[in-house]
Parts: sequence; C-alpha cells; structure tokens
Amino acid sequence: MWNRIGRWIAPALMTLGSLGGLAFAWSSTLDYSRHLDRQVHDLRCGFVPGLAAAPGADEGCRAAIYSPYAALMRDKIWGGVPISLFAVGTFSFFAAFSLYLLLSGRGASKYAVKTGAVLAVGPFLVSLLMAYLSATRLGTFCKTCMGIYFSSTALFIGGLLAFLALGRETSGAVGGEATEPNNAAGPRSFGNMALVPGWLALLACAALAPPLAYAKGAPNHDEKIAACGKVPKPITDKSDLGLKLSLTRATSNGPKTPVTLMVDPLCPSCRALHRRLDTEGFLEQMDTTVVLFPLDSSCNWMVDRDVHPGACQVAKAMLCANAKGQAVQVLEWAYDQQELLITTAKTQGAKAIDGYIEGSFPGLAACMKDKATTKKLDDMLRFAVDNRLPVSTPQLFLGDVHMCDEDTDMGLVYSLRKLAPQLKARTF
Repeated sequence: MWNRIGRWIAPALMTLGSLGGLAFAWSSTLDYSRHLDRQVHDLRCGFVPGLAAAPGADEGCRAAIYSPYAALMRDKIWGGVPISLFAVGTFSFFAAFSLYLLLSGRGASKYAVKTGAVLAVGPFLVSLLMAYLSATRLGTFCKTCMGIYFSSTALFIGGLLAFLALGRETSGAVGGEATEPNNAAGPRSFGNMALVPGWLALLACAALAPPLAYAKGAPNHDEKIAACGKVPKPITDKSDLGLKLSLTRATSNGPKTPVTLMVDPLCPSCRALHRRLDTEGFLEQMDTTVVLFPLDSSCNWMVDRDVHPGACQVAKAMLCANAKGQAVQVLEWAYDQQELLITTAKTQGAKAIDGYIEGSFPGLAACMKDKATTKKLDDMLRFAVDNRLPVSTPQLFLGDVHMCDEDTDMGLVYSLRKLAPQLKARTF
C-alpha cells in the first residue's frame, strides 16, 4: 500500500493541490487587479475559478479585498501589490515540482521527495495564518481564499504522505533491496544534495517574480488623485450650519487633519469606508465632520425614490443624539444593524425603525419630530447643492479637496498619504 501511496497517491495529491491553489490564486489576483484601473467593478468571486458569482453576492470577498491583508506597499503604490501574486508564483513552483515527482515515480530521488514534503509546509502555515486573520480580524471568509486554504492543505497532506511513504520504503529495504512487491525499479536513490539549494532558490524566485514584476510596472495615478477638484464651500471650524459631528477617537493630542464625510447611515458603501478608515487607523488622526445625505425621498428632495428607506429617521436620530454626544454611537449602531433596519423599513415602512432607535437610544423621539431637526438636516442637504456634488454616497473631502470615488476604494491608503502626508496607516 505504501508503495502505491509514495508512487502515485501522494504526488498526485500534491499536484492537484498545487494546480487548485494556482487556479484560485490567479482568480483572486484577476479580481483584485480589475479594481486597479480606477473604474468600478462587481466582484467575481466563487469556488470555481473563472465562473462568475452573482455581483455583490459575496460579502466575504468584499471584506477580504478591502482589508489591509490583501496587498503590500499600499502607501507606495496605488492599490498596493496584491498578496495573491506571491501565491501565484509559489503554487506555480509546486505545480511543476509535484508533476516532476508524479511523472518520475521512483526515479525521483529521496532528496527531491523530502524537499517537496518540507517545502509544502510553508503554504499550509501561511494559509493557517490568513484563515486566523479572516476569522479574528475580518469575521468572514472569502470563497477564493478558502479555495487557496483547501488547496494548501491538500498539498501539505500529499507532502506528508510522500514523506511517510519514503520512511516506510527505507525501513522496508533489506540488503539494498526493497521488500514490497511490484517494485521492479529497485531502491530509490538519494540523489544529489547540491540540488536542494537550487530548488529553494527556484521557489524564492517563483514566489517573488510576479509581485516584483507588478510593482515595477504598476501604473502611476498621481495626476488623477486630485482630479475631482475642490469644493467652493467646504466645511470649516467657523461654519454656522451646525454640521460638526466629531468622529474622532484620538489617543494622542497631536494636530488632526480636517476631513468631511458625506454619508448615508444606511449605505453599505459608507459603512465599508467608515470601517476601513477606522481599521487603517486614519479615523483617529482626523478631525472629522459628517454631512448627512440620506438617499431617502421622505426628506431628500434630490432623490425620486427611496434608495435606502429609513435613512431619514436614522439621520434625524443622529442630529438629536449629537446634543448628548452620542452621534458617533448612533451612526455606528446604524452601520452594525444596517441589514435589519433596511429590511424593516422595506417591509414595514420607514417609521417602523423608530422603535429600534428608541430601544437603543431612549429620549430621541420628540426631537426627531421637531421641525428644527428637519431644518438642520435640510441645511446639510444644501451642502451638496452649494458645492454641486453628485447625488451619491459616500464622499470624502480633505479640507476643500474632493477625493475621487476610485481613490476612496482600492487606492485609499496611497491617495490619503499623497494628499495628506501626515496621515499614517496603522502597521499590522
């Protein structure tokens, strides 16, 4: 049995794991790279490489692709260098090496089998680390990532079986002859140990070549970063519109970068941007003002349909909670409960979410119905009119500079560092 495992099963499993890992890593890289052309694209994430999933169906992929763990050098290259490129090179090496072991059979040396088995531990350990980060930091798993994890596991198990089979093969040899039947090839040779450093060098070159090639040829978007212009009437400390809703949770007393965020509290993209700014450590370095722009026709005359029904109720709750210093809590509560609030508003009407608001933040009901609150929200909406802004959320402003939507997406870290060098991304 061990003869068959060492001859066919182990190298075949290593080959399948390598090819699977290569396919999933390549699929993940293509999905990431499609976002690097400063255009908006749907995600194409699925277990079957090349088969498009339903657009927007995989929030796990969305969380992964926007996470700090998806790319390196994000502050030096727009969008960074996709970490999946390292996997593409690594699995390419293992695919070739595993095929060599499979096709060579007992002609492959003991050093070759041992080297393949030991090196296969590397992708498995990296997958364990990434799975841990996905579970503890992201709280979700992307499908292509899971494909890579399973493929790495198959590669590792194949390498382990090959190593164990080699040990049985050696222990079963008597007087230089293998005792298992149908072993016409005779004992396996040790091979040339000098090839081991060469294989290690090939693995290193294979893993590093794709990301290095991409980093060297990555497009320069510097001229486009500020291409969305400046707003003629930015928010300032002396603004009399009552728009100052500080989101700062700073732990230091240093100067803060003035930032304005135009958001809809029931907008999934607004939630994603908010959480990315928080996760990256930017939010605590910003003196942030929130402009509420609910895409809800019940209070926003600029929209002709309820894109996010119930957003007006949450926006008014934020304005009322601001007097108690709870505006941040209401906004982040709305982000956390977004699916529940949107579903409730669609099925039961926008007023139905008032009960959820009152349950979490008692005492806001009267203020939310006050005409003064409606007037404050109306003044916020006029910020978009006065600055001729598109009817969309989120929108980010550094002082009077209007950041392009693309630069709040994949190029967020790079663009913020270019426009505000004093901002530092958190080191992970």
